[in-house]
Amino acid sequence: MARILAIADAVSPVVYSSNFPGNLAPFDVVLSAGDMPGEVLEFVATKTRVSPLFVFGNHASGYLRDPHTDELRPPGGCIDMHMRVVTVAGLIVVGIEGSLRYRPGPHQYTQAAFRQMVMRLAPRLWWNKRRHGRAVDVLLTHAAPRGPNEGDDPVHAGVAAFNHFHRLFKPRLHVHGHVHLVGANAPRSYVSAEGVRVVNAYEFTLIDL
Repeated sequence: MARILAIADAVSPVVYSSNFPGNLAPFDVVLSAGDMPGEVLEFVATKTRVSPLFVFGNHASGYLRDPHTDELRPPGGCIDMHMRVVTVAGLIVVGIEGSLRYRPGPHQYTQAAFRQMVMRLAPRLWWNKRRHGRAVDVLLTHAAPRGPNEGDDPVHAGVAAFNHFHRLFKPRLHVHGHVHLVGANAPRSYVSAEGVRVVNAYEFTLIDL
């Protein structure tokens, strides 16, 4: 079993704390599902034994400004997972950044562009299936798939290509962000028709897999 710390969208004082990570149960993997400030990702990287795996969200808040060049850079000590396949703690993780396009700006894509991304990943994942007996364990995205965790407005609508990914590659877990949870009892997770556990990482959550 692996335990995952998943974070997204809003900085939790539990994570961004001098007590971290001792204030949480031990975990093996850190996944950031987008729109997490770069300084927080770098903080987590300095406090944990494993490099956080992250994708950028539509607000691109994960970038930091280099004091020497004044150029934007990704957070140090972390792995940008967009269109990558990485194995960590025995888990095969695949990442796809961004949200559906709703205005000009970075890290926003059409439904068709997301479908193209899934198809570009397919050869590597079918090779995993042949070599390891499974294509992928965890899909890490910023946007949600179509279904209960998507928002009710065009900005936070679900990505249909992720549901297609579920059908094709049968990940055990899909971690996403983008949709803020309101209220203490807001539902965070569900199991899709394809048997995929879909979890909204808003602020933070621990997931046993």
